[in-house]
Amino acid sequence: MNTPLLSLLLALPVMAYSQSDSLTTRAVVAPRQIAPLPTYRPGFALMLSAGTTGIGLGIGHSINRHVGVRVGANLFTYIGTTKSGKTTDNVQMGIDYKAKLQSANLMLDIYPFKRTGFRLTGGAFYNLNQITFFGMPAKTVTFNDISFTPTEVGTLDGKVNFAKIAPYAGIGFGNPYTRSRVKFMLDIGFFAQQSPQVTLVSTGLLEPSSDQGAVIQDNLRALKYYPVASFGISYKL
Repeated sequence: MNTPLLSLLLALPVMAYSQSDSLTTRAVVAPRQIAPLPTYRPGFALMLSAGTTGIGLGIGHSINRHVGVRVGANLFTYIGTTKSGKTTDNVQMGIDYKAKLQSANLMLDIYPFKRTGFRLTGGAFYNLNQITFFGMPAKTVTFNDISFTPTEVGTLDGKVNFAKIAPYAGIGFGNPYTRSRVKFMLDIGFFAQQSPQVTLVSTGLLEPSSDQGAVIQDNLRALKYYPVASFGISYKL
């Protein structure tokens, strides 16, 4: 047999084995791994928060991976004192005020992305927020060389109320129903409580000022949209 032909016949099995081994090597290459979805934990979660609506306590329930509901209540009272005008003014009013933050809420959370805790939130507040204030002159008032004591000048007694039902819209971060049982929560949004209603009662020489309630009400129009910013923690039951 011709020597070159014999060499070719002997090389064919080796070439076939090499090609087969190469194909086998390529075949066993592992496919690209896809990251698993975060562990989903349906059920209830307790929530504690603090922010512009006060100290809040709530409970949430997961309807499915993308939808959850929450109910909660918020409470806080702030008491302060201020003065109107300057000390050199003939009439300077000292004002004691109290801001009572009291509300309950019902929220619907939409989680559009499976791998993050970002959410869209809509709902409503049952709004019992209220501001009360009491004012009287901080010093003796002199008119035409006649002096009047603060009691003689009189007092201002006011109250600010808001609409009871206030729709809410906002965004948030933190999904209580995925991964670990403990999660940090952040909510940012606003609720529409309409323009405040002011009631003003005055006594003494200040009695004609009772009609100034409308002026105060107009100055508080910006409060019709109440900003909500709260930070909290949740625990999956």
